[in-house]
Order: sequence, then C-alpha cells, then structure tokens
Amino acid sequence: MDAEPLHALASRFRGRRLLVTGGAGAIGANLIRALLTAGGRVDATVRPGGQAWRLAGLGEALTRHDVDVGNADALEQVFARVRPEFVFHLAVPRGHDAAARDEMLRVNVLGAQALLGCVRRHAVERLVVAGSSLEYAPSDTALKETAPIAPLTWHGATKAAAAVLYRQAAAEGGAPVSVLRLFHVYGPWESAHRLAPTAIRAALSGDTMPMTAGGIRRDWVHVHDVCEALLLAADKAAPGDVFNIGSGVETSNEALVACVESVLGRSVRRSAGELPPRATDAEHRFADRSLAQARLGWVPRYSLADGLRQTAAWHARHPSAWSDPDDQRPEAV
Repeated sequence: MDAEPLHALASRFRGRRLLVTGGAGAIGANLIRALLTAGGRVDATVRPGGQAWRLAGLGEALTRHDVDVGNADALEQVFARVRPEFVFHLAVPRGHDAAARDEMLRVNVLGAQALLGCVRRHAVERLVVAGSSLEYAPSDTALKETAPIAPLTWHGATKAAAAVLYRQAAAEGGAPVSVLRLFHVYGPWESAHRLAPTAIRAALSGDTMPMTAGGIRRDWVHVHDVCEALLLAADKAAPGDVFNIGSGVETSNEALVACVESVLGRSVRRSAGELPPRATDAEHRFADRSLAQARLGWVPRYSLADGLRQTAAWHARHPSAWSDPDDQRPEAV
C-alpha cells in the first residue's frame, strides 16, 4: 500500500505549529512520525510517569511535555510555550477500576474543558478530537453520526460527555473543534495484547492463540487511514462536526485470524472460549462512513488484508516493539 497520500497530507502542515496530546499512544506515534517525516514542527504531551517507548528514537525532532491533560494549569503552560495552530487530542486513559474511572473522567471530561479554554485563549486554528465508536450502543445496522448515544462502558460514557461539551462550545462560541468517532484501530505500534498483533505473533511462532467465543464482530480501520482522517479534519472540518471513521465493514474475530493466516501463509492454532467476553464485545458494530467521505473526502485506503500485510511487515522491521516490557496489558474497558 502506497504511503504517499498520508505523506502528502502531512506535508500540508509543514512549518505549522502542531500539538499532539497522548503522543505516546499508538495513534499518536503514527501521526507524529508522519508529521515529522513531512517536515512538521511537532510538540506532544505524555502522561507524567507514563511509558513513552513508542517515541524512542525520535530525539530532538519531537518536543515532549510530561503533562496530565486534565490539569488545566499545566496544560495552559504548554499552550503558552508552544502556541499551537493545530491540536490533535488523542490522549485516552484505560482501565476499569475506580482509579482508572477517575482518570477517564479527569482526562476525557475535565480535559475537554481545559482544552477548550486553551483553544479560546491562544487562538488555535483547529482542534481535532479522537472520539470513540463506544459512544454508540451496538447496532445490527451501520452506525450513522445521528445514531443514539447510549454507551455501555465508562470509557464510552466519558467520551460521549466530552463530545457534548465540544459540540456545545462550537455551537455557542464557534470553537474550532471537530470529533472523529474512531472504530477499531489497528496497525503499527498497537499494544501487543490486542487481537491483530496477537494473531500475527501466533501465526509466526506457532503458539496457541486464546480467543473469546465466536460471534464478536468489529469494524477494523488501519491506523494510517485514521491519521489521514485526522489531518483531513484539521484541514476541512467545520466547528462542531462529528465524523465516523471506520472501514464500513464488520469482520468477526475468527475472520480476522483467517485473514492473517491467508496473508502470512501460516496457520494459527486457536483455543476458542478461553478468554471471557468484555463489555466492548458485540455481535455488530460498524460505521456508516458516508459523511466523512462526502465532507472530508476521506475513504479508507487499506483493505483488511492489505492492512494486516503492512502490519506484519512492520513487525518484522520492529521485532522488539511487541515484546517491550513497558507494553503492559491494560484492563478491559
């Protein structure tokens, strides 16, 4: 798959002041590299005490700020130093215990309030926020942006609450913010415990892969396609816009593993039913992406087979990335 479209989009931001929150996450690591490769000037926030192994090797090309996005005073200091023109808000805590829930509330909801204040005071041109498909209830039909907001998880609930704040700020004061509701993102720098990297490792190693029972389907969207959507939204979205970012195709876990087998030419031994289901698991959850196509000109470039092939090739070039001791499995959300 040709990476030129992403590079061309990133090149539009050459010489602009760019801030990425949650820079140590998988999406942040991909977006930051695309922007730096295109000659962008990038600053990134990283949670204090958090692991930033995905940013290793970037050196002085990236300016890093150890800041909790939910800390309004600390965030204000970052904005005063960076004076960003474009902000990509990708910070997202994980977990399901009481402490993790408190952190989600602080980062997702209070962080939204803090970000909006900084955007107003520092005349930011665009704020693009990574929302979540978990803001919706599962549906057996493609989810439109007008679908009811009925989250089943705390993560989805706090993301939905934040989206309401962003849209209210856009409606009342014209805040230049747009929200992208991301579906199931996979690709380079993804956490090792997730399904796609686990299937690839199992195919290469011959180890048995534990799985949940059948019937779970997701909308898989490659991280480079997500990065393109973020950049297109920064370039074209209007205040208050919300867009679904997904492939528009639902794929069962079993079908994804079968696709890995086909791409790599290796079989995967499965242990079905070994893993318990999670609140995020559903028989159906997939995007209607027509609005993003019509308004942003965004279409996913990677088929699932192409995306898994690219991810496996990336893994071969970065063999330590999925065995890093700092990549600990987060709790389900």
